[in-house]
Amino acid sequence: MYAPSGTATKQERQCFFNSELPYLLTGEARHILLGGDLNCILEASDTTGGFTYSRALAELVHGLLLTDTWQSNPTRKDDTHYSASRAARIDRIYATRELLERKLGVEAVVAPFTDHLAVCLRISIDLPIMWRGRGLWKINSAVITENVCTEKLRTLWGQLQLQKGHFLTQKCGGTISVKENTATIPT
Repeated sequence: MYAPSGTATKQERQCFFNSELPYLLTGEARHILLGGDLNCILEASDTTGGFTYSRALAELVHGLLLTDTWQSNPTRKDDTHYSASRAARIDRIYATRELLERKLGVEAVVAPFTDHLAVCLRISIDLPIMWRGRGLWKINSAVITENVCTEKLRTLWGQLQLQKGHFLTQKCGGTISVKENTATIPT
């Protein structure tokens, strides 16, 4: 997500955290990952200069029981945005406790075409393994020109036409055609 930036848009940012974001997060609150350019800080240690503190974000994070996924490390710099006069950690990822327990690591990495570092969270999730097979199947277009195949397709097409009232859309065409060898089966 991207929160409105700058001191002139403080009211917009507060509205974003108080109204818009909670509306988008309605529903399942057990698994929330909330991240992006927040354009504000929650801790004084997150900036080297005067950056905007957001009480609305602090209340949202507290109310949703979210935790900052970042862990400070004295051997690395925590800032994610740099300007001529200051640096700040305004790009963050928050997670619910259950997701935070699955965290494998978090780091800030250089991202092209921006003045921000990208915050990358590695997390372990259990997903069913999906097997795809060998890829897309294509019919050999030369087979379609054979009479046996043509008759079979004509029969199947006729059966489909009888069943089309059972489908949500009525957009069934009137012919089957093949680009290669241009075999057309009129209906």
